[in-house]
Amino acid sequence: MILGNKCDMDDKRQVPTSRGEAIAREHNIPFLETSAKANINVEQAFMNLAQAILNKTPGRISEPSLVNINQQDPGSKRCC
Repeated sequence: MILGNKCDMDDKRQVPTSRGEAIAREHNIPFLETSAKANINVEQAFMNLAQAILNKTPGRISEPSLVNINQQDPGSKRCC
């Protein structure tokens, strides 16, 4: 995966989007421009990378399992 970072700073761009896309096509890999400051494609980049890793992991489960992070363990007690 090729990530172009700081895509919110067009005036300081060093590599044109078209060049990044061309390199990605040459190597048959995904390309995405991101900006943490402007919250552009940050989550998408992580999701794409995680999915690519899962796709290459042998013996992975076919369906992703969901975990409710807000669900409290029935046996646990809260102090507050």
